[in-house]
Amino acid sequence: MLFLKECKKVIFSMTFVLYVVTVIAMYVTQFCHERPPVAAPRPGTGNYGATVREDPQLIMPAAVESLLGEYLSGSYPAYPIMFYKNVKLKENERLEMRAVLEELTGLSGEELDGFTGYQDAGYYSEGMDENGNPIVQFRETVLPAYSLPESLTYEHFCELMEQADRIIGGGSSYEVKNLANNFGRAPMTYEEALQEYESLMLPGELGKSYLRLHCDYMGIVLAVMPVFVAAALWQLDKRARMQSLIYTRKSSAVKIVGSRYLALVSCMTVPVLLTLAYTVYTVAGMYPQMHIAWGSGLGMALLWLLPDILVVSAVGALLTELFSPLLAIFLQCVWWFLALNRTELTGDVERFGLQVRHNSLSKITLWQSQWDNFVCNRLTMVILALFFVALATWLYERGRRGKGAWTDRLLYWGKSQNYGIRKAGKKVTDDGDI
Repeated sequence: MLFLKECKKVIFSMTFVLYVVTVIAMYVTQFCHERPPVAAPRPGTGNYGATVREDPQLIMPAAVESLLGEYLSGSYPAYPIMFYKNVKLKENERLEMRAVLEELTGLSGEELDGFTGYQDAGYYSEGMDENGNPIVQFRETVLPAYSLPESLTYEHFCELMEQADRIIGGGSSYEVKNLANNFGRAPMTYEEALQEYESLMLPGELGKSYLRLHCDYMGIVLAVMPVFVAAALWQLDKRARMQSLIYTRKSSAVKIVGSRYLALVSCMTVPVLLTLAYTVYTVAGMYPQMHIAWGSGLGMALLWLLPDILVVSAVGALLTELFSPLLAIFLQCVWWFLALNRTELTGDVERFGLQVRHNSLSKITLWQSQWDNFVCNRLTMVILALFFVALATWLYERGRRGKGAWTDRLLYWGKSQNYGIRKAGKKVTDDGDI
């Protein structure tokens, strides 16, 4: 009965309605749009997309050319906190960057600073034709002549790139973990495209690939939205002035907090399960001739998404019990923002991070290489959630015994001190000693 009452409070709360609307909006706008079935590549077309190669012979020249162009232009695009920033270096930083480029290009500082013919690649106006229409032509980048030193190893190159990224302030294209994605892209061959297609179309992989993409989008909202519902529910009794009644219930703190937390997780899981069911239905309709094995894919999806709901709800419960719902929401939003900012779009799975991303139907080998990290990450989130709930239960029980949280005692101590000061001031005034 207690569980059902808590479910009723969750379902009829405005924050839960907001949660459901956000989940559905994310699903409809990002995943559930019309997409054609994956088609087999045809030989001879010459266009099979791009792939990322961890090839130093491909990465090093492209990265050095980019860094040299940014040095000569005097500006460095970066995304230090997920937003674009055009970085201008101070004089001491510029000299540091020049020293890095001296090692990368073999040019002296005087040759770098004395070059005046720099031109960025782009379309430039060449005047007007006889009819008065503008003539626009594409021009290649113009840089000083240089060559990579033969003694430059890829390990030392990465150290120089790391130094360049530090000088810029982080978030640049030269972060070592992003070098391949930024400068290692190359056209995919027909053989590579065919191998990727055949790997995708296996009965056990096709459904899993679509569910991975589904979880990639849904994980973004589930890593933050449950905190609103949890914080609102935990604060509901205080707002209704029912705290003293709840503290005197015969039910144990474990039963009260456990029922409330289970109600939160259960109610917020239902919309997610509905989106998963609809994904299965739509993908099965896209490939009617195939028998898609959904078992392992659905297990992976639950292992991906459920820990997000568990840990974010637990954070909302604990911080609301300890401080306030506003602080709980703020801190979770900060954690979510930082995690989303530092996680790559595809195949970046940290062992102890909040976000898991794989925004691609393909790159199956990359995902399989991250499987151990994925399992460790999700189990860590579950353990963290259980710890937070246990701590919230302990704080709740202390409140029932009249001890309260340390924040309440600190507030009470502050009020007592203010009262003592006011009382002393009144006594001085009554004695006439000014």
